[in-house]
Amino acid sequence: MKTYLIQRGKFEDRDYKKGLDSIVELDYMGAAEFEFGALPKSLANIRDGINHYTYTVFTLNSYIGSKRITVFHPTSMVNRDILIYLMELANNKMRLHERSDFNTYLCPSKYDLEWQAKRGHSTDFWWDIDNDIIFWKSNEIFEDKFKSIISIKPE
Repeated sequence: MKTYLIQRGKFEDRDYKKGLDSIVELDYMGAAEFEFGALPKSLANIRDGINHYTYTVFTLNSYIGSKRITVFHPTSMVNRDILIYLMELANNKMRLHERSDFNTYLCPSKYDLEWQAKRGHSTDFWWDIDNDIIFWKSNEIFEDKFKSIISIKPE
C-alpha cells in the first residue's frame, strides 16, 4: 500500500468547532493537493463505507521503546499490510508530498525532542487521504470522541 498525501494533526479539544475539527487541529500543509475538497472527499468515502471500517491497535518498536498506534481502516485491509505500511512510513521509505512527522514520533532525534518541547507537543494524528485511513497515537479519550463523531454526516 502506497500513499502520497498524509495530513498531519494534533489532538485538541475545540468545543467551538464541529465534527472532527472539534477534536483535532489539522496542520496547514501548504499544498493545493490538501485543499480544494480532498479532506471532505476522503471523509465522505469513509462515512459512505463506515460499516466496513474497524479499529486496530499496532505496537511499533523503536530504539526508544514501544509505541501504540490506533488505525481506523477498511476491514478489507490486511493487518500485515497495514503494519508494513506503518513501518515504511516510520522509516521514511515512502515518497510523500509533505513530511508526515510519523518517524519523528517513533524515533525522535535530540533535535526533534528539543523542537517538540518548544512547540508544546508533536503530531499525534495522521490522515492518509489517498487510502481513506486515519491513525493516531493510541489514546482512549481521543478514540471515544472520534467514535462519536466519525459516523455523523454533516447536515
